[in-house]
This record gives sequence, structure tokens and C-alpha cells, in this order.
Amino acid sequence: MSRKTIAGRSGQPGQHGFRPPLRALVAFEAAARCNSFNAAAQELHLTPSAISHQIAGIERQIGVELFARIGRGVQLTVVGASYYEKVRRILASLEEATREVINAGAQEVLTIHTPPSIAGRWLLPLLPSFIKDHPHIEVRVSAEPTRSGLSWDAVDLAILYGDAMPNDSAIEPFIDELIQPLCSPTILRNAPIKLPSDLLEHVLIHSNYNSITWKDWFAEHHVTGYARHRGIQIDPSHIAIEAAVKDFGIVLESSLLANEEIASGRLIAPLREYAVERTSYTLAWPSRRRLNDNVRIFRDWLVAAAPRSDRKQHGRQAARSKAARGKR
Repeated sequence: MSRKTIAGRSGQPGQHGFRPPLRALVAFEAAARCNSFNAAAQELHLTPSAISHQIAGIERQIGVELFARIGRGVQLTVVGASYYEKVRRILASLEEATREVINAGAQEVLTIHTPPSIAGRWLLPLLPSFIKDHPHIEVRVSAEPTRSGLSWDAVDLAILYGDAMPNDSAIEPFIDELIQPLCSPTILRNAPIKLPSDLLEHVLIHSNYNSITWKDWFAEHHVTGYARHRGIQIDPSHIAIEAAVKDFGIVLESSLLANEEIASGRLIAPLREYAVERTSYTLAWPSRRRLNDNVRIFRDWLVAAAPRSDRKQHGRQAARSKAARGKR
């Protein structure tokens, strides 16, 4: 194996043998995982020079370069990459051991991060059955519109909307959505909708973070004239759905989130054959940490409870697509 040694050092043991300080190993792991001193510094609330200092200390102790300095960036050396894998596993084991000590003899607390719309419209109505079957597991739901509060140090599982995934995550596709125009019966009585182009005669409700926008939907169905259309912006999704119920206009939304309104007849899908299906939600958890039994139980329960295909649930035939997804 090729290795570049540091002049004047041959890998002599320090005060604690060959064991570098824990804070230095944490800095190295973050820098190696992020492939950036700046990103590691931001994650650990340190300065880039502090990260560089900690890593330089390890390199002096072991006598080998772990990072190659390339311009203003860094890249793991072959030795550094091998060392990273070992350090990553050690820190994950240390974190797991600490969690086990903290949780010993206490009620397990499980935290799930989720977008507000699916939390209120899908997850919360199902939670009582899980709590009844698993009274020893305390579930905490963190429903936030953005991922700014998502940290694997405080979260066990996350339901994520869109493509972008946090660093160091294990993921699996979770929930399919059937996305279609929805409106109140009153709107249909005033102006029937038979074709996609008929929607241009109505007020359209827009949501910023949907997996498919009105512009995407009209383009997919080859409808022109959308650029000159009027509309109203309402976020998040559950508020946009309520606006449609109250005759604000027509919303392009997930029938999973609007299931209650559709079932009660407060919303109608006038163009079911033009619905579009997306695998919009992803289930994620920290890849660096072994899932404990209770987290695994909850994850498996979520997967079993999730509708595999919203299209099958509603018995509709709509074209499948793999267009880019956004945030909700």
C-alpha cells in the first residue's frame, strides 16, 4: 500500500499509546465523511482551522498523511480511507454503547422526523394502534416543513419528501402518491371539467413544494396556454387541500393526503384518468448506527402500514412517471 509519511515522524506512541484524542477522531470522521474541512467544521460548530489542527495532530502521531491537500480542498489518501472505515465503526459502536447505557431500565423514546402534511393526514391517525400494541415505546413526532432540524443525533427515523437525502443515511422507497386535480362539487356544478384544458378556465391552487407542479402536469398532458393562467399560492399541502374544499379553486394534490376529503365527497377528482403516480416519500435512518430493536419494530410497522400503491388503493389507472421530485 502506498503511504506518504510525515517528515520527522515515524509513528511513535504518545501519552496514551497509539490512541489519538477522541475529539480529534470525531473531527477526522466528519471531515472524511463530508470530504471537506469546511463542512465538518460547520457540522461540529468549529472553525476549519480547528478541524485541520485536530487532523494534523493525528497525522503527526501516526506519522502518515490521512488527507492530500489539493488546492483549497482535501482528499482522503488510501491510508486515510482505510483508517476512516475503522474509525467510523468505532465511533458508531461508542455511540450505540452510550445509548444503551442511557436507555437501560427506562422507557424507550423513539423520535421520528416528518413533513407536517403527512404527519397530520396519515401518520397521527395510525399512531394510537402502534402505541396500544407497544406501550413500552414512547414515540415523539417532530413535524417540520424543512429539514433544518433534522439531525441523526436527535432523530431515529425520518419520513422525507423529495430526492435530496441527508449525509450518512440509509434509505428505502416508502410511499407512492397518486397526484391529480381535486376540487369541490360546487366548482364542477358551475363549470364541468372533461379535459385537462378545461382547467384553464378555473382558478388553480399552487403549492411550492409538491413533487409535481401544475406546469409539469400540463406539460405531461400536452396542454398549452398555462403560462398566461391566473392562480393562487397556498402552502403547505394540508392548507391547500382545505382551500380547495372551501371553493378557492382546483388543487393538484396527493389523494393520500386528501383521502378523507375524497372519501367524504368534499373533494372530487374530475380527471382521474390523467392522474400521475410518484414514489415521493422515502424512509431514512442513520447508516452509521445500528438500529435497536424498538426502532426496527417501528420502522417495520411503518412499512407495513404504508400503502404500496396509491393507484391501487383508489382503483385508478394513471401514467407512471419518474420526474424529479421536490420538497414538501
